[in-house]
Amino acid sequence: MKKLLLLFILIATVTLYGQKKTYYTEDFKEVPTAEGATYYSTYEDFEGGTQRKTYYLDGNIRNADQFSNMKRKIRNGLAETWYKSGAKETTATYSKDKLEGAQTRYYENGAVKRIENYKNNEFVDGKCFDENGAEIAFFPYVVKPEFPGGIKEFYKYVAKNFKRPNNSKGEIKVSFFVEVDGTLRDYKILEGFNYDMNVETLRVLFNSPLWIPGKLDGKITRTRYNMPLTFK
Repeated sequence: MKKLLLLFILIATVTLYGQKKTYYTEDFKEVPTAEGATYYSTYEDFEGGTQRKTYYLDGNIRNADQFSNMKRKIRNGLAETWYKSGAKETTATYSKDKLEGAQTRYYENGAVKRIENYKNNEFVDGKCFDENGAEIAFFPYVVKPEFPGGIKEFYKYVAKNFKRPNNSKGEIKVSFFVEVDGTLRDYKILEGFNYDMNVETLRVLFNSPLWIPGKLDGKITRTRYNMPLTFK
């Protein structure tokens, strides 16, 4: 009887763990309750790792990912996402947190939108299709924002316009958004080493010429951009 009782408690504990919900805001900051949350996640162990499923608060699934190491967020296995309507949006496979094999995106009507092949997280080739299944000219799903002329020209701009307030040396890591019109907004110092140098870095970013905005699935979009600036 005691063994049966112990087994029941163990099963109940595992079930409760599997049903436990972790709540997140829209930008995936964890919050203690559903109040103010946009999503919640559940976790389930399987042989070789953990599967995390994330849902909208109404219970519709958003994405499901398999991890070989949940703590370190190392994806390994199938990764899927869904539209808010419940239709499948993407399927992909990861090996040691790197894309491996085909990644498929779907239109909301279920038709294949694009297939991209990866090897060790490197893009190999791909195809794009219209909603009727006809192949169209391929274009990258993600196009990063770019300073006119490329990153080397941006570094030249910084070197020319940066008014060094002191002789401090080091690396400043900055983050900002490139808006759809090419302007920069929401600057942040992710890692700095000196108040005056940090302030001057933000001033230079504020006065930057317009960038070429990024694209997502062929559409111009507001994009976060992170970069280091090294001062010797």
